[in-house]
Amino acid sequence: TIMRLTGITGIVNGMDVSEWDPTKDKFLAVNYDVTTALEGKALNKEALQAEVGLPVDRKVPLVAFIGRLEEQKGPDVMIAAIPEIMKDEDVQIVLLGTGKKKFERLLKSVEEKFPGKVRAVVRFNAPLAHQMMAGADMLAVTSR
Repeated sequence: TIMRLTGITGIVNGMDVSEWDPTKDKFLAVNYDVTTALEGKALNKEALQAEVGLPVDRKVPLVAFIGRLEEQKGPDVMIAAIPEIMKDEDVQIVLLGTGKKKFERLLKSVEEKFPGKVRAVVRFNAPLAHQMMAGADMLAVTSR
C-alpha cells in the first residue's frame, strides 16, 4: 500500500504475512506467537524432521532451502556448498523445489550422498514449505 500511495511501481517480492502468520498458519504442527516462539519453533522443527525422515534432534542445526530450481535462483550454489558444510558441521538440510531436471537430479544425488543429513523433496508441496519456514533454524536463500 505504501508503494501505491507514493506512486512507486515494481515487482514486489516477499510473502503474504497473513497466509504465513505462525499464530494461525493451518499448515504448522504447532502455532506460535512472540511469547511462545522458542518452544513453538522447536516443536515445529521436530515435526519437520520427523515428516522428512531425518533424526529428530533439537540440537542439530536445520537449514532449509525452498525455491524454483532455475539458474537465477542458484540451486547449484546451494548444492555445491552442501559437501563443504557437511565436512565441518553437524547439520541437517531440507531442500524443496521443482524446476529444471538437471537440478532436480542434483538435489536427489546430494540426498543420496548424505543419508540421514539431507532430504530433497522435488515436488511442489505448499504445506511442507510452511512447515520448513516454521521449523528451520536457518533459511538458505540463494540467487544469482
